[in-house]
Amino acid sequence: MKWEYQTVNKKKAKAFRIKWMKTYIAVAVFLAAVAGTAVGPEKGVSLDGDWQFAVDSLNAGVAGSWFEPEHDRSGWRTVRVPHTWQTDDGLEDYMGAAWYHRALKIEPRFPGQIMKLEFGAIYRDAVIWVEGKQAGIHTGSGWTPFSIILKDVPYDQETIHIAVRVDNRHSPEALPYMDSFDWAADGGMIRSARLRILPVSHLSDVLVDAVPSEDFRSGSVQARIRVESPGEGRQLQASIFDPSGNLVLKMVQPCAASMQDYEMKDWIEGVRLWHFDRPVLYSMRVRLFENGAVLHETETPFGFRRVEMRDGRYVLNGEPMRLMGVEWMPGSDPRYGMAESAEYSRVVLRDMKALNCIITRFHWQQDAAVLDFCDREGMLVQEEIPAWGGFRALDELKDVQGRQMEEMIRPHYNHPSIYCWGLCNEILSDEPAGHAFVRRGMDMARSLDPGRLLTFASNRAHTALENDASGLVDFISWNDYFESWYGGTLADLGIALENMTSAFPSKSIVISEYGLCECAPGNPSGDERRIEILQTHTDTYRLHPVVAGAVFFDYNDYRTHIGDKCGGAFKQRVHGVTDLLGGRKLSWEMLRREMSPVRSLRIEAPFGEDSIRVPVRLETRSLERDMPAYTLRNYVLIWTVYNSLEQPVQAGKLALPDLPPGSRFERELSFAAPLEIRRIRAEIFRPTGYPVLDAVWDGSE
Repeated sequence: MKWEYQTVNKKKAKAFRIKWMKTYIAVAVFLAAVAGTAVGPEKGVSLDGDWQFAVDSLNAGVAGSWFEPEHDRSGWRTVRVPHTWQTDDGLEDYMGAAWYHRALKIEPRFPGQIMKLEFGAIYRDAVIWVEGKQAGIHTGSGWTPFSIILKDVPYDQETIHIAVRVDNRHSPEALPYMDSFDWAADGGMIRSARLRILPVSHLSDVLVDAVPSEDFRSGSVQARIRVESPGEGRQLQASIFDPSGNLVLKMVQPCAASMQDYEMKDWIEGVRLWHFDRPVLYSMRVRLFENGAVLHETETPFGFRRVEMRDGRYVLNGEPMRLMGVEWMPGSDPRYGMAESAEYSRVVLRDMKALNCIITRFHWQQDAAVLDFCDREGMLVQEEIPAWGGFRALDELKDVQGRQMEEMIRPHYNHPSIYCWGLCNEILSDEPAGHAFVRRGMDMARSLDPGRLLTFASNRAHTALENDASGLVDFISWNDYFESWYGGTLADLGIALENMTSAFPSKSIVISEYGLCECAPGNPSGDERRIEILQTHTDTYRLHPVVAGAVFFDYNDYRTHIGDKCGGAFKQRVHGVTDLLGGRKLSWEMLRREMSPVRSLRIEAPFGEDSIRVPVRLETRSLERDMPAYTLRNYVLIWTVYNSLEQPVQAGKLALPDLPPGSRFERELSFAAPLEIRRIRAEIFRPTGYPVLDAVWDGSE
């Protein structure tokens, strides 16, 4: 039947639609009761965008019913979520409560559907009201995702009012504990949020283990799937697609009436492996069927790879390596703070890739968009819970520790870029409570994810030695601040590495932090000193046989609530190779060269007349007494010739052969002679397109 609305005014049309929808829902209720099926597919509504916002400095909001839909918000202002008030004029130093409110338009639901609010992160303690009723609480963790099932919202309701109270004051019931951390405590709805409309029976978790075989020619795939409100007669189907979108495996399993968790496992022949230079991603699509119809489906990317730590080496897919990287402190741009967008994050991460960053570490849990980039562009990540500092309330925080481990591991389980879970940073790891905290974290992580490596960053392993909890984890992560926070000399650094090797003979060592913080009292500062620390300390690690890797701290000068430079939204510590806004210092280029797997690249003077030949020589770093070191596969060299006006006049590309660590390669480039050659530039690129190292021959010198 075709309905003609042209002759009906808008008011009558709206009343007609509401009446029609109510009738439809009533019929759907009857049909759903008879058939027992969900009605309608999953839908989602972004909660990003305009919200009303008000500061609650007197803590009067709850008593004043600021959560009620009819509350007078004429004095509130509009902000864009994701949002932090720490970058707003006048609120840069505000620590306390604030409120967000939004009247959200929604489509009418059908029987058999539920609504779920999902928050990427709120810093920190949050209480959520919907239609004036408290819907959920999330406390003790400011950078982990969480969700809330909404109840008692009528099916035909077109608008719901959401109120969120946020409090960012330091807390003894949170991690990080009180003020014992060194980054920004930006309050607010700092990451994206959304409303999902789901079938009552739906897929809530799909955890994928993709393990290569011993010969790396095939792979085992195991999916652990959770079904909410399971029912008899339903069926699970898991389909796996290769990077080209071809179906390579399908697994089917019937559901039981009261069974919520399922496991499906099979083998795939001829798998392609995930590698930081070849970040190959597969995808798994899981569908929940009833009577041949799809009730719900979800899809997740994953990758086949194996990461081990053995004999002072990273071992990725069977290849021993020594790796280097740099840590980024997100939330440091004073224009955005911790509410940085995914687009902004990708700009920073691309610059880290241009620095030759292969391994990185985050002091706190990151947004999924950051990890998605690392999956697709190739970067190995250590993600950790923010248990930071020398506080002693470790046993009292075991519940928060457990929640944060689960809220970090389960949502991020399928990211192949994550090779290691971090348990804490610079705690009292030589005391009984520190040992208990590390053991408890290991037990929690193993129960959630038996396959990944576990470590924590210690600042005591070089002094406590056998008493340090570093002996418990899979490899030692040690923060090196000799010649700054620790005092001492470069020679003392070498002695410390020898002592740790003697105390923990079976453990590989990764330098989880090193660099120059210009706030360290009594020490030289400035970028020249940063370059000196970078070069001399890196060279010391290179000579040590069980140092598998090193992470320079850090990429950027960073905003922090304990900053010693500037103030307001610019309160910071000067520690990076870029400034707060991403401006490169001279140390940026030096870090890029130190982290290059190509030790040297040289272009010699061209010779010849009609046909010009240019010798090019390169050498890759060795696994012995050098780092980073790994095999270069599918790398290319691109060369460009410039004339006296600095105009490019010829260019070419040379595919390099596979170059294991310690290789030497020589080739003569040849090209027809232009009238004049002033300069020749050569640059090596990874198969992912990121630059590695460049060299220039300049005829004017």
